[in-house]
Amino acid sequence: MTERVKGEGSLGSDRISRFPRGGRLLGPLFGLIFLIYPIRAVLTSDPTPARVSLALSGAALFAGVFLWLMWLQEPLWSASAEPSEVRKHRAAIVLLAVLAIALNLALGSEWRVLFFHVNVATGIMLLTRDAYVAIAGLAIITFTLGIVSGMAWLVLPTAAIGLWATAFVRQVAAVAELRSAREELARLAVSEERLRFARDLHDLLGHSLSLITLKSELAGRLLPAAPEKAATEVHDIEGVARQALREVREAVAGYRQPTLVEELAGAGEMLDAAGISCRIENEASMLPNAVDAVLAWAVREGATNVIRHSRAGHCRILVAREDEEIYAEITDDGEGSQKGNGGASGNGLSGLAERVATFAGRVETGSPSDGGFCLRVSLPAASSAAQSKGPEPGLDGSVTGEDWPR
Repeated sequence: MTERVKGEGSLGSDRISRFPRGGRLLGPLFGLIFLIYPIRAVLTSDPTPARVSLALSGAALFAGVFLWLMWLQEPLWSASAEPSEVRKHRAAIVLLAVLAIALNLALGSEWRVLFFHVNVATGIMLLTRDAYVAIAGLAIITFTLGIVSGMAWLVLPTAAIGLWATAFVRQVAAVAELRSAREELARLAVSEERLRFARDLHDLLGHSLSLITLKSELAGRLLPAAPEKAATEVHDIEGVARQALREVREAVAGYRQPTLVEELAGAGEMLDAAGISCRIENEASMLPNAVDAVLAWAVREGATNVIRHSRAGHCRILVAREDEEIYAEITDDGEGSQKGNGGASGNGLSGLAERVATFAGRVETGSPSDGGFCLRVSLPAASSAAQSKGPEPGLDGSVTGEDWPR
């Protein structure tokens, strides 16, 4: 595998678009306009054909290398900085510097303008550490050549433009990184919203569709012998369906927030329709809204799973405080480890675990010592403990019978 240079220059070739297209195209062309000045100086000095040929060919070669580097190569702050790319860029800068020195020595100090181009190309195209070293070297060369012609002061503007180019392109890169980070945050927000909607949709429709199924089966059994009771059940089915539709619309809008009292009542109604006797004990009151909503989701998920998977005859739902915790516990006398529940890995319990983890709580599942199945959701009593600490150990469902108060 190709070795990459550590540090800068590992952002991928797709980042070339961060450099303004207009500036990348027109900037180098605009800079080359200044070559007219040294060429004109040669042409107006009664030159020999060899001198003219040297001036034109040297300028053309310099312009060609400069445009090749600026147009066709990727700045190393935005490209995969493979060693071969680094060497290629360094070689191009060295060639430009050699051409600038040769034309200065052969044709006069007017060609000192080429060092501006070399410094700009250095600042834009090289890695930062290489750029600073190259700019320092070019400053020494410019100063040395300037001593001979009395133009040593040119070292200041030529070095300054190189440093400016270095800082400018790094600023462009930083802005592009910020833009990329904002785009990534937007993508994450969309992903989070999709997860929220999928979780809410599962929890909402799972409960409502289970109740509709149960009441439909009951209406079918009652229809031959008690059509009036069957009609009542059908009417209830319509009400449940309308409620489900309203809840889905609220979930889409993003403000669906169930309440514990409503879910306890709904769980009792659904379990009763399934022929499962239910004992509901709500010993916690005046709960923070966020905690109330999470426990409401827990009751809904637990009751739905009892109906779907347990084959139970009795269910107990307990909401209470214990020390510094508030918990909801749904226990049944069914088959124990509920097939299809998957411990804490099913879709419903996974979504519930995500909600609970936001409050540094725990989701625990297991079989009590006397059989059946138990789902327990525990939350800190203080609603301010709403910082996610990730899944707690209880999320794996490895709970033994002695863990459960009876």
